[in-house]
Amino acid sequence: MRELTSNELKEVQMQIMDYIDLFCRKNGIQYTIAFGTLLGAVRHGGFIPWDDDIDIQLLRPEYERFTRLWNEKKDEHPYELVNIESGNNMGYPFGKVHDLNTVTYVGNIKRTGVFIDVFPVDYVIDSDDYLLRSKKIERLIEKRFACFNWLNIKKSNLPFYKKIKPFLRKPHDSYEEIAVEISSEAKRITQRTAFACDMINGRYSKGMLSSNVYSDYMDIKFEDRVYRSIKDTETYLTQTYGDWRTPPPPEKQITHHGFKAYWK
Repeated sequence: MRELTSNELKEVQMQIMDYIDLFCRKNGIQYTIAFGTLLGAVRHGGFIPWDDDIDIQLLRPEYERFTRLWNEKKDEHPYELVNIESGNNMGYPFGKVHDLNTVTYVGNIKRTGVFIDVFPVDYVIDSDDYLLRSKKIERLIEKRFACFNWLNIKKSNLPFYKKIKPFLRKPHDSYEEIAVEISSEAKRITQRTAFACDMINGRYSKGMLSSNVYSDYMDIKFEDRVYRSIKDTETYLTQTYGDWRTPPPPEKQITHHGFKAYWK
């Protein structure tokens, strides 16, 4: 196998994103590019130069409709949707659309292909509700990290890890079971409320936003493509990043994602 260059990785991701965008437009599904992807589109006209992934978000009802419609003809798609609702969550409480002609490694764990992250956005009643549920999810995320570290060590061939493997105790809950618990807590509020957020991330979430932010959408330029975005990018980016117009200093211009991707 050959490791993808940065430009090759980005091109594969945009090909996946092209397909997702067409699928959503065809089925009237509202999505927005999100997090650093949206920041990159607004500030740089595409990828943040030191970033290496694409994220999208959908309100939970749209996320579930996206999943249902995708799986109705899943054998016809050139890509694989991985999430809890599809029965193949790989330990994630959100979705991923994988390219099947590549492989990725997260630490020592082999995954299927270059991917786009597909995040649900859930409703929140008020700040008390947010704090209560985010703390519960935070504890589950800590358990999930413990499972992930256990898996990484079990698959490692480093001499030190080989010595301690016989003494490792397997976590009581599986990586996949914890993901289901996180998702169940995140989507507990089913009716539309005044607020919404990426609740699956617990205390790592970007905080509550008016759910109206996810009401209006527009086309937005991303590299040489056009994808979909919420219209109120100012509110979203300020809530998420604070002074988002000012790039970080050079020493902080690094990717925060630890995966490597390869051609098969």
